[in-house]
Amino acid sequence: MNNLSKYFEQLADNDKISHSFLIGNVNFDDIKDELFKVINKYIFKTNNNIENNPDLYILRLEKGNISKERIKELIMNITTTSQFNDKKVYIIEASESLNDFAYNAILKTLEEPSENIYAFLLTTNISAVKPTIVSRCQKLFVSSNIKEEEFSEDVINLGNEVIDIIENNNIDSLGLQNELYGKITDRNVLSDMLKYIMYEYYNSMNSLALNNDIDNVIVNNNSIDKIAKKILVINDNINNVNYNLNKNLSIDRFLIEMWRC
Repeated sequence: MNNLSKYFEQLADNDKISHSFLIGNVNFDDIKDELFKVINKYIFKTNNNIENNPDLYILRLEKGNISKERIKELIMNITTTSQFNDKKVYIIEASESLNDFAYNAILKTLEEPSENIYAFLLTTNISAVKPTIVSRCQKLFVSSNIKEEEFSEDVINLGNEVIDIIENNNIDSLGLQNELYGKITDRNVLSDMLKYIMYEYYNSMNSLALNNDIDNVIVNNNSIDKIAKKILVINDNINNVNYNLNKNLSIDRFLIEMWRC
């Protein structure tokens, strides 16, 4: 995954560590170890075993939901006196699944944040999180563990060409689509290209959140919410590539869905 520690290092250097974070398109188990390192270093500022820290509260799904009792327990936990360093941290898994009671209780803590309380809300679908919660959190995405050097020059060039088509609203140009049909020779190339495009959008999402990449065309032409929707579309199309025998149809579907974002 993209280095969460590096991201928070940048936030700390720019004095931009807020009290609430929404981390998009990730499961708790996938991010647990690195998230714990970040919380220890930048919030608790200790090397102690975080899993035994009474000032950390983790709210996980139970049978697909979060009960009212668990929410009440969370609110009680964060309102009690901190035992170490005067800091309290809570993590909520699958924040898109919060029921109305949980949503209202959590929203109050986000609207009126205490100086010593930090929230980390995780979601596998940022578009499904209630807008009032999204607007009150610093947003970032964690991608799969891929690096630009893993892509061939041809895939990078092709991916950048497609990004240019998307961002300049040229998707409805049949000539450009026909040109792509010839350049994307098979489904493996299509899959690699989609992964590269997702890599670029992830980087743009985090650059936009940090406000340190104002020249990036993807950042300039999109809001965080629009980029989030495009990431979901790309992810869905990557998953579907291997099940669609018609390469050209896959390209058409991808471009149309990106245009709709």
